Amino acid sequence: MFISPPFIFEIDLYREVLLFGDGGQSGKVGLWRVWVRFYFCSSGVSIFYVGREFWDERVQVCWEGGGTPLERGILRLASLFYALGLEARKETYRLGLKEASRLPAPVVSVGNITLGGTGKTPMVAWLAEGFRDRGLKVAIVSRGYGRKDEGRTLVVSRGRGPLVSPRQGGDEPLMLAKKLSGVMVVVAARRVEGARLAVEELGAELVLLDDGFQHWALNRDLDLVLVSGEEGLGNGRLFPAGPLREPLRALKRAHFLVVTKRENPSLRRLLASEAPQAEIFEAPMEGEKLWSPLGGELLPLGKLKGAKVGAFAGIADPCSFFALLEGYGAEVVEKVTFPDHHFYRRGDLEVLRGLIPRVDLVVTTEKDWVRLEGLDLGFSPWVLKVVIRPSPRLLDRVLERLGMEV
Repeated sequence: MFISPPFIFEIDLYREVLLFGDGGQSGKVGLWRVWVRFYFCSSGVSIFYVGREFWDERVQVCWEGGGTPLERGILRLASLFYALGLEARKETYRLGLKEASRLPAPVVSVGNITLGGTGKTPMVAWLAEGFRDRGLKVAIVSRGYGRKDEGRTLVVSRGRGPLVSPRQGGDEPLMLAKKLSGVMVVVAARRVEGARLAVEELGAELVLLDDGFQHWALNRDLDLVLVSGEEGLGNGRLFPAGPLREPLRALKRAHFLVVTKRENPSLRRLLASEAPQAEIFEAPMEGEKLWSPLGGELLPLGKLKGAKVGAFAGIADPCSFFALLEGYGAEVVEKVTFPDHHFYRRGDLEVLRGLIPRVDLVVTTEKDWVRLEGLDLGFSPWVLKVVIRPSPRLLDRVLERLGMEV
């Protein structure tokens, strides 16, 4: 590894918010992070990249059974306070101190019980397409993580493409708006307000609530909970001592459990024992094609076999993306990660340009392309399009449980 000038140094201080309430100031766990980036680039000779949140590595080590006794103790103590916050939040609704809203249209939530990527966005897109094709007017309601003004309720799409930019609406809602003709997309910090707007002003007959399993302010008719077949439930501990957003007993609220990414029989048995009331389905995820958004070309996935690939991603689970490329035979010689929902800057693009002489293909995700589109890249990335393939029976069962067999 060589280090060559010129170099760029940037510091970005931001607050990442983990939600377990209705989007108001209560019900948030705010974590300040420092994102320090050093870039050392030269034209086609070398690249050295360091960009890690200062605490993530040690936390991950503890989740995997390592770390010092002090580190593990601190995380477990913090998880107790987190658990108290969760329970206090639930009690405010159970005791009637706060009242959950109910809409005149059915609400279906797609959520998870763990941190990290489980495939919620592809699943939301799959369900929305299925409902739309059955003749229903569907609206997706999302918080719109990473957008510029997260407190604002905004119509991203009325079913005919995006009406706002990614910074205004968020990368995932914009991606859904681009993909889903005939499906409305709304973002709102208080999802109740967004869902009400979708039903009362846009005429939605069914609301899909993105990441709504921990959202107590809005009653749902059905809860679908996704669990990654790759990561499973981690060490089974509550955040921050582990990846669980709630204790496992919360799965008893779920109507459907969906094991995503790949089959995992042992995980399926565990879920069945923890939530015997839930119907369990599998939804493998796979690549569909390589797409060059700047050139318009399409390549079959067979082109990845034996190719030297530089891959980059700013998503919740970049390792799954890299593994998917390797599964199609790519030699991923450069892996560059950014925070989830990260908007790319000048220094980031310098790093990515430095990959070009060393690889055959530079590949990223659809979600990342939403944030890259319109920038002066100086290179042409390939986008790996990924699809989720649940059993069609899942859509039938959801409609049956809703009493909407259409």
